[in-house]
Amino acid sequence: MLDPETKLRLLIHGIKTDLKPLRNGGAGPTGGLGFRVKGSVVSAPVTHKFARKSPFRLERTGSRYILYESGKRIGRAVLPKAEYYSEIIDGIPAGKLVALDGYDALVSAISRECIYWNHNKKCSFCTIQNGIKNSVARKNPEQLAQAVKIAYEEDRSRHLTLTTGTMEGRDKGAKAMIDAVRAVKKEIDIGVHVQIEPTDREWIEKLYESGADTIGIHVETFDRSIRNRVVPGKPPLEDYFRAWKDAVEVFGEWNVSSWLIIGLGERKETVIQGFEKMSDMTVYPFIAPFRPSEDMKYQQNLAEYFIRTLKELINASDFNRVYLPRFSSGCPKCGGCSFVSELFSE
Repeated sequence: MLDPETKLRLLIHGIKTDLKPLRNGGAGPTGGLGFRVKGSVVSAPVTHKFARKSPFRLERTGSRYILYESGKRIGRAVLPKAEYYSEIIDGIPAGKLVALDGYDALVSAISRECIYWNHNKKCSFCTIQNGIKNSVARKNPEQLAQAVKIAYEEDRSRHLTLTTGTMEGRDKGAKAMIDAVRAVKKEIDIGVHVQIEPTDREWIEKLYESGADTIGIHVETFDRSIRNRVVPGKPPLEDYFRAWKDAVEVFGEWNVSSWLIIGLGERKETVIQGFEKMSDMTVYPFIAPFRPSEDMKYQQNLAEYFIRTLKELINASDFNRVYLPRFSSGCPKCGGCSFVSELFSE
């Protein structure tokens, strides 16, 4: 695999290339080109202005693409197929129902509408409603299942991540996600990862009973001093701890994950503390550098901060005692937006 620092630099600086991303909108980091190189999956920015100055570039040689850093060859980059994008389901291109991210990760937002956008409490990094008019804002479970089946049959190594903008009600969107999981599992035996805000245990149990294999409940940051600024609508940390405990008891150890974003203005020690807290609870800490959307101002000085944080994480006293088994589906299985997989391959 790539070494963790090289992977992080790819995620920070992006890549010079004329190739276009397969996923441009929705939840999570966008504008990234997904590929495999040296056994690692990478989803690196390519549409952002800062990528034009990147030391990394993809160079085509015949039918192959080679990744270089400052003129030095890193290795062959293997791009995924996505011919299923052009298949039509009830008049809708399959690629608008389920996208391909990283190399083998199918992703779909059950709803691209979020109550926090409507209440002026959107997360500072969120782009889920950007371009919503050109998307399928709410997915029909049966249509989604058909698209997933077509995409899976193109490459049976794929797994599925279902996310959603937070909905009204105590279930936070779990009910709609349960309908989608059931429809997908009825059509195809594929690993399914669901992502949802902290909700009551009964809904976590119902998600598991619907056929979901793993679950992500994303804390984003452990720094209490910035949560009201960067995630103003989301619940307090204690709600995450409770939901993680419930989810681990329902889904099993290391079948629960959480995004921990660095570069939001947090105090560096909270990243280490957050990593240790999640590890103690057998929650997979999916640590990823903040990727601005194309309309956000990019702080160049973040690059040095990211590298320092990575090195401190490696040197953390309890780091070597942690064992992270391979996730069966979802962001930790893909690994394209994070350097954690590379850390634990060392």
